[in-house]
Amino acid sequence: MLRTFPRPRRLAGAGLVASGLALLLTVSGATAAGSDVGIAATSEVFIQDTPSDNGVEPSTVSPFWQSPAIKVCAWTPAVPPVECPTSQDQLLIGGSYHVWITLSNSGTTDAVGTLELRRTKPGGGTNWNTDWVNVATKVDVPVPAGGVSRVPVQFDNVPGPGHFCLAALWDADGDELKPFPADHDRVVTNDNNIAQRNVNSIAIGKSQSADRSFSIASNQPVRTHTSLVFNSVGTPFHLVGGQIVVDLGPVLFQRWYQAGRRGTGIQQVGATQLRLASTTAKIEELPLDPVERLTVNLRFTAGGSTPAGTYGVEVGQGKTSAAYPCNPAAGPPCPTPPNRPIIGGVRYTITVVE
Repeated sequence: MLRTFPRPRRLAGAGLVASGLALLLTVSGATAAGSDVGIAATSEVFIQDTPSDNGVEPSTVSPFWQSPAIKVCAWTPAVPPVECPTSQDQLLIGGSYHVWITLSNSGTTDAVGTLELRRTKPGGGTNWNTDWVNVATKVDVPVPAGGVSRVPVQFDNVPGPGHFCLAALWDADGDELKPFPADHDRVVTNDNNIAQRNVNSIAIGKSQSADRSFSIASNQPVRTHTSLVFNSVGTPFHLVGGQIVVDLGPVLFQRWYQAGRRGTGIQQVGATQLRLASTTAKIEELPLDPVERLTVNLRFTAGGSTPAGTYGVEVGQGKTSAAYPCNPAAGPPCPTPPNRPIIGGVRYTITVVE
């Protein structure tokens, strides 16, 4: 929302700690530093959720978790650091990177505030803000009126497994972060001060495999059910000899089996493994205990004849809700599960190399 008379401040009310990083900025747009533009002067900083996002709240265009305003670049010793043309979304464990965050100011006065970068395990839903870990925080970050600032935030000593969901948060006097709502999807879409980037790159050779994780979560105080939804991006990987296998693990698989083992476009290929067999697939009625977060494994395998090229799949988590009871052995068919809206996800980009 538009606010009047913004003042420099540190991130407050969210349990955040500022780091001692040096401030390195690339700034563009009109500036009005030191000017007095009158009582109606306002600043309005936002971080784009999608390329078409202009800061309107709530943001209604999805997927909101692929923000173009967050870009991961290799670390460079230059001052200021060098911004890369495209994001590098699979990181080397122990490495250092610069995460560039683009802040836009649609207001009429310069803004000064605090920028934080957070990380969490890749997945759909999360519990704000306990599932998120601080990477770094910068204070006194300027954003010119009517312009943008591209701010590099250093990400050092990358922990395993090297792929994460990233979130950027802006906070300033007069343009504060909103209180985090209970629903994960509303955290980002209801507040233009927050953006997420959940993208992961996979490079494999023919007949090779790579594993990635995906976490699902419930923030409800009672047991609920959720779903996993898979949609091919571009040429479906499985139609060119590739395979994507989801391993639910023993705990979640047993729960899913007892709940009616419902889903579409999937085939069981192991004790707890399900292979995607369609361009759109669902694993439905997955039970989650109160305030629980579980992780499944995704295995991407290129066939010996899979053409070199880039493929993709979107993995999303459905909104948690009450269970649709089902006992396949009881007689009547199980009821059709509800069409749960997606609350978050990850885009996996698969590059097959010769």
